Amino acid sequence: MTNRLYVFLIAIATIFSANAQARQTFTINNNWEFYKGDLDLSNSSISLNKNDANWKTINIPHTWNNIDVTDDTPGYYRGVGWYKKSVFIEAEENKNNKTFIYFEGVNQVTNVYVNNKWVGQHKGGYTRFHFDITSFLKYNQQNTIAVKVDNSHNVDIPPLSADFTFFGGIYRDVFLVKLNDVHFSMDDYSSSGIYVTTPEVSKKQAKVKVKSLLKNEANVSKTVSLVNRIIDKQGKTILTNTKNVKFTKTEKDKTILEEFSIEAPELWSPDNPYLYQVITQIKDAKTGLLLDESVQPLGLRWFKFDAEKGFFLNGEYIKLIGTNRHQDYLKKGNALTDEMHVRDIRLLKEMGGNFLRIAHYPQDPTVLEMCDRLGILASVEIPIVNAITESEAFTENCLFMAEEMVKQNFNHPSLIIWAYMNEVLLRLPFNQKTEKARYEVYAKNVTKLGAKIEAKIRDLDSSRYTMIPNHGAISRYKDAGLTAVPMILGWNLYQGWYSGKLSSFDKTLDELHSLFPNQSLIITEYGADVHPRLHSFESERFDYTVEYGNKYHEHYLKAINSRPFIVGANIWNLNDFYSESRGYALPRTNLKGITTLNREKKDTWWLYKTTLSSKPIIKFGQNQWGIRGGVAEDGKDFCIQPVTVYSNGSSVELWHNDVVYSAKVEDYIARFSVPFINGENKLVAKTNINSKDYIDVLDVDFRLAPNKFSEFKDEFYQLNVLLGSKRIYEDKVKSQVWIPEQEYTSGSWGYEGGEPFRPKTRFGSLPSSELDIIDSEDDPIYQTQRVGIQKFKLDVPDGKYVVSLVWAELESDKEHEKLVYNLGNDKISETVSERVFKVSVNGHYVEKNLNLTNEFGAEKAVVRKYEILVLNGEGISIGFEAVKGKPVLNAFQIRKL
Repeated sequence: MTNRLYVFLIAIATIFSANAQARQTFTINNNWEFYKGDLDLSNSSISLNKNDANWKTINIPHTWNNIDVTDDTPGYYRGVGWYKKSVFIEAEENKNNKTFIYFEGVNQVTNVYVNNKWVGQHKGGYTRFHFDITSFLKYNQQNTIAVKVDNSHNVDIPPLSADFTFFGGIYRDVFLVKLNDVHFSMDDYSSSGIYVTTPEVSKKQAKVKVKSLLKNEANVSKTVSLVNRIIDKQGKTILTNTKNVKFTKTEKDKTILEEFSIEAPELWSPDNPYLYQVITQIKDAKTGLLLDESVQPLGLRWFKFDAEKGFFLNGEYIKLIGTNRHQDYLKKGNALTDEMHVRDIRLLKEMGGNFLRIAHYPQDPTVLEMCDRLGILASVEIPIVNAITESEAFTENCLFMAEEMVKQNFNHPSLIIWAYMNEVLLRLPFNQKTEKARYEVYAKNVTKLGAKIEAKIRDLDSSRYTMIPNHGAISRYKDAGLTAVPMILGWNLYQGWYSGKLSSFDKTLDELHSLFPNQSLIITEYGADVHPRLHSFESERFDYTVEYGNKYHEHYLKAINSRPFIVGANIWNLNDFYSESRGYALPRTNLKGITTLNREKKDTWWLYKTTLSSKPIIKFGQNQWGIRGGVAEDGKDFCIQPVTVYSNGSSVELWHNDVVYSAKVEDYIARFSVPFINGENKLVAKTNINSKDYIDVLDVDFRLAPNKFSEFKDEFYQLNVLLGSKRIYEDKVKSQVWIPEQEYTSGSWGYEGGEPFRPKTRFGSLPSSELDIIDSEDDPIYQTQRVGIQKFKLDVPDGKYVVSLVWAELESDKEHEKLVYNLGNDKISETVSERVFKVSVNGHYVEKNLNLTNEFGAEKAVVRKYEILVLNGEGISIGFEAVKGKPVLNAFQIRKL
């Protein structure tokens, strides 16, 4: 929070100065009390001043949904929560001085009370707002500030729906702001009251305009001095100007415009994010007393988008490559501290990204402040997602949010695009075929609203571009006329994930350029869900494995970089984020991030870093995969598995247990086949760049599974198998690895009979269920199964074993919210029939009428353990016999005692 911190330090300094009483800005984040639920203030027995055990002490930032969005209960609390805090307010020497309460973000309808009196309301969960609380305060005593927050669905407030969780609460900082009777206005949509523009910039000269909004609350005639200074990066004043401003007794507001010219300016760019600062002060013209002060960033740059050639900054071509970002973190929801926002933007810069789409809503001020400092170009948008409401109130709220967004973020040099209406024709309230006439009216209303927002933004800021991000139903947006509204077209494309093949992406890019040759195109979203603990050497769409995610991004990156008319691209997403309605491999989470919820870097982060970095890079792929597993090669005591190394060198040498392998680097990746032995495996990768060696080291604990038990040289201890699956799942908590099934052969282990469970969709079958498995934190173990299995056999040596049979009934008639983001990958409904079966161990029944749904409930994790004594070389044979329907088995585990 660089600039706000700077202002705060100035304010603290002036508090203790004998000659100055400028603006004071400080947080009141600590020691709030929170009550989940609503309160009826008309009831005389309820007072916000009373102590009550039902209130919990919390600190801001806070959300009441950080835990309940992660449980197995569908849905999360969307309703009212109350906050209150006692604050001691000292009397002001000047009775005309003002005190404001300032919120950086509260979701989504906020009502503020001071000393049991209503102060005001704000609608919208992602923009800043304030209230003047001066007249409500009691001086030299404690004052009760109370905030009623409601994150309920509201048809007149965007977003109406989205693939992210609408966390409720005061989730960003809260400030008290104390101002003198003459100050910079906060009333222009809670902006700074200072607007800096650079209408002309070149390498020779830059023209700077500073517009200041002054507010006079003195109720007397007054003359003040308005001082503007521009300082360089070293703090040296390079330009200064002072102008006297006269207020008559009745004048409350004045707007002053000052112009400057900077010769031979330092230009702002991703490689050199040089920041000047504009310091604007109001002083008493007679005494010189500092009344108010503002510090704004100034980055001097010029840019343009060319539909054919791409993006140019300061006359130089730049390919815009970066990410989107949601403001989520593991177990914190959206209640992040400034430092956590800072870390995210540093992660993007470290990766080599130069472009951030702040989606789908304005975020903490720290985000754009860091983009300014680090040299990351950015877009920001208001949260109109999926659909609109055809009401005057919805339109007014959208236009209000657009004006808040523009005015609050106006001075950031990193910001080049204003956006709105993400995938607004995705969730249609009217069927295009059966309700054609009504749909056409709706589509016209969407375009009409888009045109109003476009006009509003262009009127507020003519220096930046505008953009609407659309989903892949191209004709829908074109036919509605919506593609003709913005300056730039954004496209959220997921070919090879939600539908189609990877090659379809290339064709779509060329089609878009052909359809819209005069508009710049940005791929505003693309990505594949990746669970960092899931792997497969036969990866496929929707298996959530690291390997498929890698394949997806390798393909997309090539296609994007080879087309200059694709001016930029934003990976979806910088980080995994919460989406409560999702099931899949990690329920309630969108896994398309190139880092996890706690910012563990996935392979895809390293792919982009290696591709985009000018510094030497060498890094093992699958570098978080510490526990591998696989079956020994026939007659061997090792298992051959692929290993990737990312590098921008020309070749890589790999040492594995003192054996050296070599491979050329192609498209920033060197690929190896490594014979892993049971136990510890040490891998060292080396590349030479500019006559200097660079290395990376990876330690792998490999759990070798027997091919033939009689040939297995190590002592057999444990085997974990996923039925109906080609995936490998690493359980770091239990230090286990689950490997894919195999068919039984004599002397080995595996299944007999049946087929993998593959849910059917309109775009083919999927490799696993998408259900959220109840009572499990390891859903991938339960989301695949073999249907119609007859036996699972192991020709293990004599001894005592514990066998665990793992089930979850994946055929369910439970109602689930339809996730529109499958974008056509909709599951086809199948008949759910009763399933009852018997289970035997070496011919002895252990389950005679097992009905998973009746006994435990569908979609629920079930584990049955059996102790088995193997004698006389009989091995273990688990039998499955149908009573009704087909027997199933999801996973199998055996451990020798």
